[in-house]
Order: sequence, then structure tokens, then C-alpha cells
Amino acid sequence: MLVRRPTLAAAGSWGMPRWIAAVYVAMAAGLVAYLVSLIVRLGGTSAAIDGWLVAGFEVTAAALCLTRAITSPRTRKLALLLGAALLAWGLGDCVLTAEQMVSANVTTPSFADPLYLCFYPLLYTVLLMLIKQDGGRVLPGSWLDGAVAGFGVAALFATFLFGSIENSLGDTPAQLATNLAYPVGDLILLGLAVGGSAVLSGSTTLTWRVLAVACAINAVGDTFNLINATQASAVGLILDGVAWPTSILLISMSVWAQPRSKPVINRVQTTGFVLPGLGALLGLIVLFTGTLRHVGMAALALATATLVVAAVRFALSLRGMSSLTQERHRLSLTDELTGVGNRRMLSHVFDNFFSELAEPEATPRRLAFLFLDLDKFKEVNDSFGHSAGDALLRQLGPRLRSALRNEDVVVRLGGDELGIVLFNTDVQSATQIAERMLMSLGLPFIVEGVGVTISASVGVAMAPADAYESEELLRCADVAMYRAKLARTGVAIYQAELDDEGNRLRLAEELRTAVEERSLSLNFQPQVDLQTGSVIAAEALLRWVHPRLGTVPPLHFLPLAEELGLMMPLTVLVMDMAFEQCAAWHAAGNHVGVSVNVSASNLLDDRFLDNVRSALDKYQLTPSACILEITETTIIEDFQACKRVIEQLRSMGIAVSIDDFGAGFTSLAYLGSLAVSEVKLDRSFITGLAAEGRERDRELVRATIDRGHALGLRVVAEGIEDHGSLDMLASMGCDVAQGYYMGRPAPAVEVTRMLGAAQALAS
Repeated sequence: MLVRRPTLAAAGSWGMPRWIAAVYVAMAAGLVAYLVSLIVRLGGTSAAIDGWLVAGFEVTAAALCLTRAITSPRTRKLALLLGAALLAWGLGDCVLTAEQMVSANVTTPSFADPLYLCFYPLLYTVLLMLIKQDGGRVLPGSWLDGAVAGFGVAALFATFLFGSIENSLGDTPAQLATNLAYPVGDLILLGLAVGGSAVLSGSTTLTWRVLAVACAINAVGDTFNLINATQASAVGLILDGVAWPTSILLISMSVWAQPRSKPVINRVQTTGFVLPGLGALLGLIVLFTGTLRHVGMAALALATATLVVAAVRFALSLRGMSSLTQERHRLSLTDELTGVGNRRMLSHVFDNFFSELAEPEATPRRLAFLFLDLDKFKEVNDSFGHSAGDALLRQLGPRLRSALRNEDVVVRLGGDELGIVLFNTDVQSATQIAERMLMSLGLPFIVEGVGVTISASVGVAMAPADAYESEELLRCADVAMYRAKLARTGVAIYQAELDDEGNRLRLAEELRTAVEERSLSLNFQPQVDLQTGSVIAAEALLRWVHPRLGTVPPLHFLPLAEELGLMMPLTVLVMDMAFEQCAAWHAAGNHVGVSVNVSASNLLDDRFLDNVRSALDKYQLTPSACILEITETTIIEDFQACKRVIEQLRSMGIAVSIDDFGAGFTSLAYLGSLAVSEVKLDRSFITGLAAEGRERDRELVRATIDRGHALGLRVVAEGIEDHGSLDMLASMGCDVAQGYYMGRPAPAVEVTRMLGAAQALAS
């Protein structure tokens, strides 16, 4: 069974009751009959037909308008004004007919003229209301288009209107004013209708379109009325007679058009070309006609105004086109969300740079490209929602620009990835700028009233040193960024011997071989008890002396180990070598503990706890001799899983230390729920702590030490490089110190020698 769905009235449809529609149909039929009557009578007049019948027709049309005012509050003001205008004209016809029945020669002005003339201002008001109602989204230049169209058409009609009445204006001022009022009123009405149609091109309602047609018919009728005064013709008399009733019928019907629903998306409306172009052409025709025969001053003035406004519109269009072109160019190079550049802007920058670089006599130039990727941005979206993530991204541009020079360029590559182009710089300067940006990003972002802290990883590549084309430069910076992210170093410089695909594959196999053959080594950095001054532990630091490349820093090969799945075998190797050395120290009477760094993949590996037990058992070490260091960013990746593993390590008697504390997402609030034994303050807070301008850092370090002690934790400070920082930390109650000032990382032999000297001194 088919069910007919109710339909809404379409934009521009009629919304009149059936009986109103029936009345309008009858009036239209009567209008056709009246037209036939005019043709049959061939200019003959009848007071009953041309007077009372037409007047009754007009009053009925006015009554239908006023009926609309009663039934529709939404269009009440419009319907009242139009109804009043039609009623004034209809009553004017009634008065004129009555006057003509009394006297064949009715003088001007008659009692009907005030009623007729009331029609114009009322209709003007309606037209202006409709223009204001629908013209709110119209561009300023469109109003000039409307003026061109209105002036042009008015100039054409003025040529005929005023040319026909020059010899019949009347002798008295009243006659002159009355005879001029009608053509002037018609010109204003026609100008408003045509100009408004140009302004509202593409957005006109059915009400406006019907009114505009009615005004045009009225203008045609009045033109023939004036022409008939000097040179009557059958066609002119017929058109003059039928024009006003037709116009009034259309005006009456216009108020019943359904108001158009507002669009969901407000689009700026622009005018069409036809009406303004026609208006300008008509202005030219009138001026040209004026050179061949006499044309009234009103027509010439309107034609001149048409061309003046058209010239202003043309100048405005040129200016608008220039501004629009510039704005579109800017928008095409700008990321909408963040306000920084987009990939298209980056392409322009690279194209200009590399094309100039290819010139034989080009001045040597350098360019650094920084590939920046936000760390843990997904956590922000998951915790606060994507709108919060967008709000954070919008704050990135100002943060990054604060660390850059005016000529440097920031672009958004997509998602949470950004690119920074630094002109005429070197690797060292680019690295410093990258570090400044990371410091700026490390400050809390205010998102929905909450302070959110994020970090980032940056890869740096140089042109032309690393690449001679844009895609290659992007790739170089991308792989360097990936290495920085895996190693958690913040910044990584592209190195072909490490990052090129062929070299990486070769290096990967060499690393795998080095792990299997145990050809890696350990350095140890001592940790000093600030109360006793004795060495209580040493951190094991992995080193790889490559036979071909020399010493490969851990920041380079550890990300490679993560990619290859070698972190567990590598950690087992480090624990084995570190615990072996620890057992040797214990056997020599140096009861020094050893700390080993553990990655996220280690901690969440099911084999990890068994591997720790096996290493301790192999060298018969007590669990208290072992400290496992875990970065705080490792913990946040899977807090609950890490928490369980830490609890199991604690139950085994193994101390767990949170490394680089204060550099990531965790806070002191987390420590109460973690079974850790110590925290290691990040070196960024400690290095140069005693220097001027570090008051805020000193307060932060003091508060962290106090809070750690309140939770029963040992606090270790690493990165101490001067005596002033050491004394300051001791005065704050810090427990353990580590850094170049106490001792640089060194092979076990040197640390053993230092321990022996300290032991001999103590004895």
C-alpha cells in the first residue's frame, strides 16, 4: 500500500485558500474579457465598464490583499501596505469616474490625484522592505549593479515619458506638479523594480518577481497613456486600458506567495550580468540618441548617471578581483585549522629554493627542514575529544613562531605533523631552534580550562647537503624524526650512514650480529650519596664501537633495535654484563648497586620478569643490588600494565626508578599509586640550576624533592655539571647526585679504580 507523504510548500509556491484562488481565477477571466472588450470597442469608452467595473476590480484586489494581512501574521505588514496602495488607486478610479459623470472636462489636479499619488510611496516602501529583507547577504558591488540597471531602464523610459509631456505640463504650479508627479513616480518605481531585481539576482522570491513584472506592466501602460495624449493609436489605447488592472491583479496575488525558507547555508549573493549590462547599454543608447535628436534633460541626466555608476562599478570590480585573487592565493596556502601554511605553501617554498639552486651561477644557499611530530597527541583526543585536539592545534602556530625568525616558514603537513623551513642556517643553529620549539611546546596548553602538557619529536635535514629535491628532503627529515621519537631524544639530525635505506639495512644486520656476538660494551656513571659522599651505585650505559663507523651513539642504534625487535635480547645482554660487573665489585668489597635502563617494549614483554630473575640468579646477586630505570613516558603508554609489572618487580625486591621525571605526562599524583623506589629528576631541570634566572626551576626542584620524600621515595638528580648546583641540591635534601661533575661515563676498569681509591681513602 502506497502512503502519500505530506509535502512542504516549495520555495516560491502559492499558499492561498481555494476560495481565494477561485476569486483570482474569476478576476483573471474578467481581465481577459475586459481585454476583448477593449479590442471590440476600438477605443470607445464606457463609464460602467472602464470606470466602475475597473474600479470595483481594483478594490476587490485590495480586499484580497487585506485578507492576507488578517490570515498571515508573518506577511501582515507587507500585505497591509500593498492592500492600502491598491485601495488608494481603486478609490482614485472611483472618484475620477464620479467626476467624469458630473463633468466631461475634469481639471488637473482632480480629487482623484491625491489618492492615485498615495499608491507610489506605499509601493516604494514595499519594494525597499523586500530588498532589505533579501539583500543582507549581497556584496556591496551588487548594489551598484542594481543602480546601473535601474538608472539605465529609467533613462530609456524617461526619453519617451518626458518627451511626451513637455508640451502638456499645464499652466499653474499645481498642474505642473501633478503632471510631473506621475512620470517621476513611474520612473522611481521602475528603477526600484529593475535595480532591485539586479541586486537580488539569483535570490529573488516569488513575491518580488511578481511585483517586478507588475511594475514593468504599469510603466508600459503609463508610457502609452502619455503617448496617447498627443498621438493616440488603437494599440496604445488597448495597452493603456489593460495595463493597470493587470498590474493591480499581479500585485494583489504577490502577497499570497509562500515566503521562502531560509537556506541552511547562507551564501553570499552576487548579481547577474544581464540586467546591469542592459542598463549600461540603454544609457549609451539614450546618450547617442541625444546627439541625433532632442532628448529631455531628465533622460540625459539618468543616462549620464548610469554610465558614471557603471564606471565606478567597473573600478570596484577591478579592485575586488585583485583583492579576491590575493585572498584566494593566501587561503590556498594556509591551513584552515591552525592558520599556518599548508603543503601547497611548502611546495612553493621548496620549488623556489631548489629551482634557484639548480641555476649555474646561483648564490650558494642553505636550508634546514624540521619535521615535527607531536608525541601523545592521540591521548589528548581520547581524553578530551577531537574538539580539544583542534583547540590545541590552533595554539601551535603562535608557540612555534615565537621560537622562529620572521623569514622562517611553518606549515602543517597533516594531522599532528608540522614542518618548519629555516633559511640560511646550519645544523647547529637548526638544532638550537628545534630545542627552543620543544621548550615552548613543553609549556602547558590551556584546553577547555585544563592545562595539557605535550611533547614532540623533531627530525632535521639540510639542503643541499642531504638532498637536492623536495621529496628527498622530506624523507630525510621524516626518518630522522622517527629515530628521535623511538629514542625519545626530542631532536635527531639526519645522518645518511644511519638513515639511508641501504645503510640502515646493513647497520641492522651488523647490530643483530653485534648482539649475538656480544661485541657491545658498557660504560658506567657513578651515583653519589649526597649525605656521605660515597658512590652507592652506577648506571650502566650501552656503547657500540662499530668497526666501520666508529662509536655509534645509543640514540642512533636503539631506535633501530626497536624496529628489529632486538630490544629484549639487547636488554638481556646489558643486564648480563651489568650484573656480572656488579658481582665483581661485590666480590672486591665494593657494595655498589647497578642501574639498567628498560624500554617500554621490555617492560610489557611477558619474558621480562623471568629474564631479570635468571640474570640475578646467574651471578648470585641480591635483588637490592639491581635498579631498573623506566622513563615516565614509558609508564603512560599503558599505565595499568606497567603498574602491575612494577608491583611484581617490587615484590621480588628490585627497586624501580622513574627516569627523566618531569619531562613527560606523568605527575607526582601518579607516584602514590606506583610501587617505585626512586625518581630521577630530568637533566633539563638540573643542568645549571645555580645560574641566575633559574628561580622557577629551583622552586620546582625543591617541591619535587619534598613531595618525593613525603611519599617515601629516594630522589636522584642527574646532569650535575658544577659545584654550585651540587651544593644547592644537597641543601634542598636531594639524596643522590649523578653527572659529569662527579664522574663521566667510563669503562668498568676506570670506575673500579675510582672505587678502589675511595675505599683506600676511607680506610
